[in-house]
Amino acid sequence: MYAIFKAQGKQFRAVEDAVLRIPSLEAEPGDTVTFGDVLLLEREGDVQVGTPSVAGASVAAEVVSHGRGDKIIVYKMKRRKGYRRKQGHRQGFTEIRILGIDLSDGKPEAAAEPEAATEPEAAVEPEAAAEPEAAAAAAVPEEFDITDAARELAESHGLDLSAIEGTGKGGRILKKDVDEASAAAEGDD
Repeated sequence: MYAIFKAQGKQFRAVEDAVLRIPSLEAEPGDTVTFGDVLLLEREGDVQVGTPSVAGASVAAEVVSHGRGDKIIVYKMKRRKGYRRKQGHRQGFTEIRILGIDLSDGKPEAAAEPEAATEPEAAVEPEAAAEPEAAAAAAVPEEFDITDAARELAESHGLDLSAIEGTGKGGRILKKDVDEASAAAEGDD
């Protein structure tokens, strides 16, 4: 189980007992902090995405220490002007240990609702459910691998897709193939 949470304007992946470095917090080592802005939760393969955050979910963490990152050099120069400036910078951070992810968001009730909604649909007669699928399959056979542009062009010219041989990868029917078939059909007339 993991959670993606937002802290100090950045996003982090929280797994229990993980140690993370986040931008500096106003907390002493040993303090417990809670991050309530959880953007995503994953639990046993079930992913819940917040809009913008998951309601009721939070991440609890313990402040381990404060520190400063590696030095980076900021160097400015203007050629032929004698202007050079060299400056170093070390970004501060707070190291935290994730204590746990609180899921008091009512997730079990939300999971039960879609299952209840799918059961009545399954109770519909199989023949009635299969008829619209059969009609759609008859309209556009699945054996034809065709680009969208080629499909529109074939429909506008009233061409039979079974008569067109695809030259694309894996026999895919391309717009070029439909153009050639259309030109050949006009030449036969």
